[in-house]
Amino acid sequence: MEVTYSVGIPVRNEESTIVQTLESILSQSTHPREVIVCVNGSTDNTYAITTDMALSEDKIKVITSSPGKANAWNRIVSVCSDNTMMFCDGDVTINSAAAENMIKTLSGNPELVLVGGSNAYFTSNPNTFFSKYFTEDTQGRLIKPNWVTGSLYMTKLNELFTLADKLKIELMPPDIINEDGLLDVITKGHNEIIDSAYSTIMKVSTFHDWYIQIKRIMAGQRQIIEKHPDYASDPQFSPKKLQHYLARFNEIEGIGKKIGVTSLFLLRKALGVYYKISDKLDYNPIWEEATSTKVRLTN
Repeated sequence: MEVTYSVGIPVRNEESTIVQTLESILSQSTHPREVIVCVNGSTDNTYAITTDMALSEDKIKVITSSPGKANAWNRIVSVCSDNTMMFCDGDVTINSAAAENMIKTLSGNPELVLVGGSNAYFTSNPNTFFSKYFTEDTQGRLIKPNWVTGSLYMTKLNELFTLADKLKIELMPPDIINEDGLLDVITKGHNEIIDSAYSTIMKVSTFHDWYIQIKRIMAGQRQIIEKHPDYASDPQFSPKKLQHYLARFNEIEGIGKKIGVTSLFLLRKALGVYYKISDKLDYNPIWEEATSTKVRLTN
Protein backbone atom coordinates (compact mmCIF):
# COMPACT_ATOMS: atom_id res chain seq x y z
CA MET A 1 0.00 0.00 0.00
CA GLU A 2 1.33 3.44 -0.93
CA VAL A 3 2.19 5.60 2.07
CA THR A 4 0.93 9.17 2.02
CA TYR A 5 2.61 11.80 4.14
CA SER A 6 2.27 15.42 5.16
CA VAL A 7 5.02 17.94 5.86
CA GLY A 8 5.16 20.22 8.90
CA ILE A 9 7.39 23.30 9.04
CA PRO A 10 7.45 25.39 12.24
CA VAL A 11 8.83 28.81 11.26
CA ARG A 12 9.82 32.02 13.01
CA ASN A 13 11.50 34.91 11.18
CA GLU A 14 12.53 32.89 8.13
CA GLU A 15 11.76 35.45 5.40
CA SER A 16 15.16 34.97 3.73
CA THR A 17 14.98 31.18 3.53
CA ILE A 18 11.38 29.90 3.63
CA VAL A 19 10.86 30.11 -0.17
CA GLN A 20 13.85 27.83 -0.79
CA THR A 21 12.64 25.45 1.91
CA LEU A 22 9.19 25.18 0.37
CA GLU A 23 10.57 24.79 -3.15
CA SER A 24 12.70 21.85 -2.00
CA ILE A 25 9.67 20.24 -0.34
CA LEU A 26 7.50 20.68 -3.42
CA SER A 27 10.28 19.15 -5.56
CA GLN A 28 10.31 15.85 -3.66
CA SER A 29 10.33 12.71 -5.82
CA THR A 30 7.46 11.45 -3.63
CA HIS A 31 5.03 14.33 -3.35
CA PRO A 32 3.42 15.21 0.00
CA ARG A 33 -0.33 15.42 0.40
CA GLU A 34 0.04 18.80 2.12
CA VAL A 35 2.67 21.16 3.45
CA ILE A 36 1.66 22.84 6.70
CA VAL A 37 3.62 25.96 7.60
CA CYS A 38 3.03 27.18 11.14
CA VAL A 39 4.24 30.74 11.71
CA ASN A 40 4.91 31.26 15.40
CA GLY A 41 5.80 34.69 16.70
CA SER A 42 7.44 36.04 13.53
CA THR A 43 8.16 39.75 13.41
CA ASP A 44 9.31 39.80 9.77
CA ASN A 45 7.56 39.01 6.47
CA THR A 46 7.50 35.21 6.86
CA TYR A 47 3.71 35.06 7.09
CA ALA A 48 3.15 37.26 4.05
CA ILE A 49 5.65 35.31 1.94
CA THR A 50 4.17 31.91 2.81
CA THR A 51 0.59 33.03 2.27
CA ASP A 52 1.56 34.42 -1.13
CA MET A 53 3.07 31.05 -2.08
CA ALA A 54 -0.06 29.28 -0.84
CA LEU A 55 -2.15 31.25 -3.34
CA SER A 56 -0.39 29.55 -6.24
CA GLU A 57 0.26 26.15 -4.63
CA ASP A 58 -2.77 24.49 -3.04
CA LYS A 59 -0.67 21.95 -1.13
CA ILE A 60 0.63 24.73 1.13
CA LYS A 61 -1.47 25.52 4.20
CA VAL A 62 -0.43 28.41 6.43
CA ILE A 63 -1.46 28.45 10.08
CA THR A 64 -0.27 30.33 13.16
CA SER A 65 0.46 29.57 16.78
CA SER A 66 1.71 31.37 19.85
CA PRO A 67 5.52 31.81 19.91
CA GLY A 68 7.63 28.71 20.47
CA LYS A 69 8.57 25.75 18.29
CA ALA A 70 6.69 23.30 20.49
CA ASN A 71 3.49 25.32 20.14
CA ALA A 72 3.92 25.29 16.35
CA TRP A 73 4.60 21.54 16.41
CA ASN A 74 1.40 20.92 18.36
CA ARG A 75 -0.68 23.07 16.01
CA ILE A 76 0.69 21.23 12.98
CA VAL A 77 -0.08 17.83 14.50
CA SER A 78 -3.61 18.95 15.39
CA VAL A 79 -4.55 19.77 11.79
CA CYS A 80 -2.50 17.33 9.68
CA SER A 81 -4.19 14.76 7.44
CA ASP A 82 -1.67 11.90 7.65
CA ASN A 83 -0.20 9.68 10.32
CA THR A 84 3.19 9.84 8.57
CA MET A 85 4.66 13.31 9.01
CA MET A 86 7.92 14.79 7.78
CA PHE A 87 9.15 17.76 9.79
CA CYS A 88 11.85 20.22 8.80
CA ASP A 89 13.00 23.70 9.76
CA GLY A 90 12.26 26.79 7.71
CA ASP A 91 15.90 27.68 7.06
CA VAL A 92 17.03 24.51 5.28
CA THR A 93 16.67 22.82 1.91
CA ILE A 94 15.96 19.09 1.52
CA ASN A 95 17.40 16.72 -1.07
CA SER A 96 14.81 15.64 -3.61
CA ALA A 97 14.74 11.96 -2.57
CA ALA A 98 14.58 12.64 1.17
CA ALA A 99 10.92 11.81 1.73
CA GLU A 100 11.06 8.77 -0.56
CA ASN A 101 14.07 7.33 1.29
CA MET A 102 12.63 7.99 4.74
CA ILE A 103 9.35 6.33 3.79
CA LYS A 104 11.24 3.29 2.51
CA THR A 105 13.20 3.08 5.76
CA LEU A 106 10.09 3.44 7.94
CA SER A 107 8.15 0.90 5.88
CA GLY A 108 11.00 -1.59 5.87
CA ASN A 109 11.18 -1.94 9.64
CA PRO A 110 7.94 -2.12 11.67
CA GLU A 111 9.88 -1.37 14.88
CA LEU A 112 10.84 2.09 13.64
CA VAL A 113 8.79 5.08 14.73
CA LEU A 114 11.09 7.85 13.56
CA VAL A 115 13.69 8.26 10.81
CA GLY A 116 16.09 11.17 11.05
CA GLY A 117 18.06 12.84 8.30
CA SER A 118 21.68 13.91 8.03
CA ASN A 119 23.03 17.44 7.56
CA ALA A 120 25.07 19.15 4.86
CA TYR A 121 26.55 22.39 6.17
CA PHE A 122 27.60 25.61 4.51
CA THR A 123 29.14 28.64 6.21
CA SER A 124 27.18 31.81 5.62
CA ASN A 125 30.32 33.96 5.70
CA PRO A 126 33.58 31.98 5.30
CA ASN A 127 35.67 35.14 5.64
CA THR A 128 34.98 35.93 9.29
CA PHE A 129 37.70 35.24 11.85
CA PHE A 130 35.45 32.65 13.47
CA SER A 131 34.82 30.81 10.18
CA LYS A 132 38.47 30.86 9.12
CA TYR A 133 39.99 29.50 12.31
CA PHE A 134 37.35 27.95 14.55
CA THR A 135 34.98 25.95 12.35
CA GLU A 136 35.37 22.82 10.31
CA ASP A 137 35.75 22.81 6.53
CA THR A 138 32.14 21.77 6.01
CA GLN A 139 31.25 23.42 2.70
CA GLY A 140 28.56 20.98 1.68
CA ARG A 141 30.12 17.92 3.34
CA LEU A 142 27.46 15.49 4.53
CA ILE A 143 27.56 14.76 8.26
CA LYS A 144 25.50 11.91 9.70
CA PRO A 145 24.65 12.56 13.36
CA ASN A 146 24.06 9.88 15.97
CA TRP A 147 20.91 11.55 17.23
CA VAL A 148 17.65 13.06 15.98
CA THR A 149 17.93 16.66 14.76
CA GLY A 150 14.97 18.96 14.27
CA SER A 151 16.16 20.10 10.85
CA LEU A 152 14.74 16.94 9.21
CA TYR A 153 12.92 13.82 10.39
CA MET A 154 9.88 11.70 9.56
CA THR A 155 7.71 10.01 12.14
CA LYS A 156 4.53 7.97 12.55
CA LEU A 157 2.42 10.10 14.87
CA ASN A 158 0.13 7.48 16.42
CA GLU A 159 3.06 5.23 17.23
CA LEU A 160 5.07 8.21 18.54
CA PHE A 161 2.33 9.22 20.97
CA THR A 162 1.93 5.59 22.05
CA LEU A 163 5.64 5.46 22.94
CA ALA A 164 5.39 8.76 24.81
CA ASP A 165 2.36 7.54 26.78
CA LYS A 166 4.19 4.32 27.66
CA LEU A 167 7.11 6.35 29.04
CA LYS A 168 4.74 8.84 30.70
CA ILE A 169 6.38 11.71 28.79
CA GLU A 170 4.26 14.67 27.69
CA LEU A 171 4.36 15.32 23.95
CA MET A 172 4.94 18.13 23.03
CA PRO A 173 5.29 20.26 26.21
CA PRO A 174 5.10 23.99 25.37
CA ASP A 175 8.13 24.85 27.51
CA ILE A 176 10.48 22.38 25.80
CA ILE A 177 13.65 23.97 24.43
CA ASN A 178 15.08 21.16 22.30
CA GLU A 179 12.10 19.29 20.89
CA ASP A 180 14.41 17.08 18.84
CA GLY A 181 16.24 15.98 21.99
CA LEU A 182 12.94 14.94 23.55
CA LEU A 183 12.00 13.01 20.41
CA ASP A 184 15.37 11.26 20.52
CA VAL A 185 14.68 10.18 24.11
CA ILE A 186 11.15 8.98 23.36
CA THR A 187 12.12 6.99 20.25
CA LYS A 188 15.33 5.47 21.61
CA GLY A 189 15.56 1.98 20.13
CA HIS A 190 12.87 2.91 17.61
CA ASN A 191 14.69 5.48 15.48
CA GLU A 192 17.29 5.38 12.73
CA ILE A 193 19.39 8.10 11.13
CA ILE A 194 20.03 7.81 7.39
CA ASP A 195 22.28 9.76 5.02
CA SER A 196 20.09 9.33 1.93
CA ALA A 197 17.84 12.03 3.39
CA TYR A 198 19.55 15.25 4.37
CA SER A 199 19.02 18.94 4.93
CA THR A 200 21.37 21.69 3.81
CA ILE A 201 21.96 24.19 6.60
CA MET A 202 23.86 27.42 7.14
CA LYS A 203 26.33 27.26 10.03
CA VAL A 204 26.95 30.23 12.30
CA SER A 205 29.88 32.44 11.30
CA THR A 206 30.39 34.56 14.43
CA PHE A 207 31.36 33.86 18.04
CA HIS A 208 28.21 35.64 19.22
CA ASP A 209 25.91 33.33 17.26
CA TRP A 210 27.92 30.28 18.29
CA TYR A 211 27.48 31.24 21.93
CA ILE A 212 23.72 31.72 21.45
CA GLN A 213 23.40 28.23 19.97
CA ILE A 214 25.59 26.57 22.59
CA LYS A 215 23.60 28.06 25.47
CA ARG A 216 20.36 26.93 23.86
CA ILE A 217 21.64 23.38 23.33
CA MET A 218 22.97 23.15 26.88
CA ALA A 219 19.77 24.49 28.41
CA GLY A 220 17.73 22.05 26.34
CA GLN A 221 19.90 19.11 27.34
CA ARG A 222 19.78 20.05 31.02
CA GLN A 223 16.01 20.50 30.90
CA ILE A 224 15.45 17.03 29.45
CA ILE A 225 17.82 15.40 31.96
CA GLU A 226 16.07 17.07 34.89
CA LYS A 227 12.58 16.23 33.64
CA HIS A 228 13.31 12.67 32.51
CA PRO A 229 16.31 11.35 34.47
CA ASP A 230 15.24 7.72 33.94
CA TYR A 231 15.56 8.01 30.17
CA ALA A 232 18.05 10.80 29.43
CA SER A 233 21.77 10.76 30.20
CA ASP A 234 24.25 13.62 30.57
CA PRO A 235 25.55 14.33 27.05
CA GLN A 236 28.54 16.43 28.10
CA PHE A 237 30.89 13.48 28.40
CA SER A 238 29.20 11.05 26.03
CA PRO A 239 31.69 8.61 24.43
CA LYS A 240 29.43 8.54 21.37
CA LYS A 241 29.70 12.30 20.93
CA LEU A 242 33.47 12.23 21.48
CA GLN A 243 33.84 9.54 18.82
CA HIS A 244 31.66 11.59 16.47
CA TYR A 245 33.85 14.66 17.05
CA LEU A 246 37.15 12.80 16.54
CA ALA A 247 35.97 11.39 13.21
CA ARG A 248 35.18 14.90 11.99
CA PHE A 249 38.38 16.36 13.50
CA ASN A 250 40.53 13.99 11.44
CA GLU A 251 39.08 15.48 8.24
CA ILE A 252 40.16 19.04 9.10
CA GLU A 253 43.10 20.29 7.05
CA GLY A 254 45.79 22.62 8.43
CA ILE A 255 47.32 22.79 11.90
CA GLY A 256 45.93 26.28 12.54
CA LYS A 257 42.39 25.17 11.84
CA LYS A 258 42.85 22.03 13.97
CA ILE A 259 44.05 24.15 16.90
CA GLY A 260 41.13 26.55 16.52
CA VAL A 261 38.50 23.82 16.32
CA THR A 262 40.05 21.99 19.29
CA SER A 263 40.05 25.23 21.31
CA LEU A 264 36.36 25.75 20.57
CA PHE A 265 35.63 22.13 21.54
CA LEU A 266 37.41 22.60 24.87
CA LEU A 267 35.63 25.91 25.46
CA ARG A 268 32.31 24.21 24.89
CA LYS A 269 33.18 21.52 27.44
CA ALA A 270 34.29 24.18 29.94
CA LEU A 271 31.02 26.07 29.45
CA GLY A 272 29.16 22.81 30.03
CA VAL A 273 30.87 22.36 33.39
CA TYR A 274 30.35 26.02 34.33
CA TYR A 275 26.64 26.02 33.55
CA LYS A 276 26.17 22.68 35.26
CA ILE A 277 27.66 24.10 38.47
CA SER A 278 26.21 27.62 38.31
CA ASP A 279 22.81 26.73 36.79
CA LYS A 280 22.65 30.16 35.13
CA LEU A 281 21.15 28.92 31.89
CA ASP A 282 18.02 30.55 30.49
CA TYR A 283 15.20 28.01 30.15
CA ASN A 284 12.87 30.27 28.18
CA PRO A 285 11.84 28.34 25.01
CA ILE A 286 11.82 31.60 23.00
CA TRP A 287 15.46 32.32 22.24
CA GLU A 288 17.53 35.01 20.60
CA GLU A 289 18.23 34.08 16.98
CA ALA A 290 21.63 33.27 15.49
CA THR A 291 21.36 35.88 12.75
CA SER A 292 24.32 34.72 10.65
CA THR A 293 22.37 31.57 9.69
CA LYS A 294 19.36 33.51 8.41
CA VAL A 295 20.70 33.97 4.90
CA ARG A 296 19.66 32.52 1.57
CA LEU A 297 21.48 29.37 0.52
CA THR A 298 23.49 30.20 -2.58
CA ASN A 299 25.82 27.18 -2.78
